[in-house]
Order: sequence, then structure tokens, then C-alpha cells
Amino acid sequence: MMSIRTFSVRIITLFALLAWVSGPAFAADATLGTLLFSSQKYKADGVDSGTKSAFGVTGRYHETVNQTTSWFATGGVGINSYSSGKSNNSPDNSIDLILGGGARYYFSPFNQSAVPFGFIGASFKSDSEAAFSTTGYTETSTSGLFHSAGLGLRMALDDTLFFELESAFYDTPLFAIEKATTVSGSTESKTEKTTMQLFAQTFGPFNNVLLSLGMKL
Repeated sequence: MMSIRTFSVRIITLFALLAWVSGPAFAADATLGTLLFSSQKYKADGVDSGTKSAFGVTGRYHETVNQTTSWFATGGVGINSYSSGKSNNSPDNSIDLILGGGARYYFSPFNQSAVPFGFIGASFKSDSEAAFSTTGYTETSTSGLFHSAGLGLRMALDDTLFFELESAFYDTPLFAIEKATTVSGSTESKTEKTTMQLFAQTFGPFNNVLLSLGMKL
């Protein structure tokens, strides 16, 4: 498995290359979408069954093509670590990943303080989640290609800083594999589900709301 240090260096290199190849011809900006640290301790029937600690960060790089369109690249990494409880069973530590990109259309010029926009995007996602029980745990991991679309609003705070509010109408897999591993005592069982769908399932305009803070580069 790739070490966390090697993976982090590759992510930093990717964003550095994006910034370099874009050149000075267009306006650029970057947004921080997520910065997460959490620690969750599980109990089952009053007994310590396990602990999960997680750290994650996601960001986005934009290049403005003109007053109404732009493209973007998105990247994110999450690190999950687990410790076992009384059952002495816990999943292996894991790394979540998202890499993708897309395009935006702005419904009014950038010189306004509040600019509504629509977006489409595609990404590769790989993530995992575990739930503990008195005798073990169940871990579910998903990886595959996803596509999304939605609306948002960019609001300027000053000449440099801004924040964005966006909502995805859908975030649906084109092709994804979901694996579940259940460990109970000394018994382990595994299941796998493969999903391929060529349609967008819409859940409504407030299915997935993201608030991010950005800065012009």
C-alpha cells in the first residue's frame, strides 16, 4: 500500500502542476471546501467496541476562461485510523481519495458582488466507512467514477476573498464497486456489489450543500 507521505507528495505535486500549466492568461483562484478532524468512540451494550479517528481536506482550483465560464480541478484526501475495543477486532487504516474536475457557467459577470452559477463535474472517488459491534465490525468501501451537476452562488467578501454556496442536484456513480467486510469474532465474511448506470438520479436542489472559502490567486 502507498505510504501516506508518498501520497501527500503526489497530491501537492498535482496541484503545483495545475497551477504551472495554467499560465497567467486567465484569472485563477482556489477554494478550501473541507477541513476535517474527528474522533468517534463506539460502544455496544455499554462495552467499548472501537474508536475511529479521521483527518481530511479537500480543495478546488479554478481557471476563468471568460466572464461566464470556467473550468476547475478538485482534489481531496482523508486518512482513517481505527483502534479495537474489547473484541480486539478493527479494520486496517485506510486512505480516502477524490480527484476530479468540471466546468461552470456563470449567469452574470464576475464584477458583481453575488454571482449565481451552474456546474457539471466528474470525479474518481474511493472511500471507506466502518461500524463497530460487540464482537467485531463491518467495513464498507466504495470506489468508482461519479458525475454530478447543480447550482451555486459566489459572493465576494473583498477584492481577494470570497465564499461559495453550492448544491448538487445529484452525485451519481457511472461505475462503482462497493465491498463490505464483516468480522464477528474469528469469522469473516465479504460481499461485493458492482454498479453501472447511465442516468442521473435527482434528489432535489438541497441534496448536497457545500460551503467553501476561496481566494483569488
